[in-house]
Amino acid sequence: MQDLQTLEMNLNAMIAKGEMVEATEQFYADDCLFQEGNKTPRGGGKAAHVQYLKGIFATVTAVNGLTLHSQTAGEGVTMSEWTFDLATTNGPVLWNEVLRRRWADGKVVSERYYTAA
Repeated sequence: MQDLQTLEMNLNAMIAKGEMVEATEQFYADDCLFQEGNKTPRGGGKAAHVQYLKGIFATVTAVNGLTLHSQTAGEGVTMSEWTFDLATTNGPVLWNEVLRRRWADGKVVSERYYTAA
């Protein structure tokens, strides 16, 4: 199995190319939990998150930028800092976000988003 820093780098490389759905399918555990800030974690695991992402990206009309600012790995945890700049059918979206991921056996088992618009 690859080390955590390499896994994080490979996952983030896919995100930077706009391959969020594919990255989720490859790197996330089937029962992964997803949580935005202090909201209750979303249920349904990886399959539900893939559908969630597909719903979001169905509204995207242009990707202006997917910028990875930094990433780090610790004891079973990684973090990456992103800016997502998108044009959507609902108007422009600019997310500044830190993604905290907990890993087990080479898969993300929980991901939490800390977002500032």
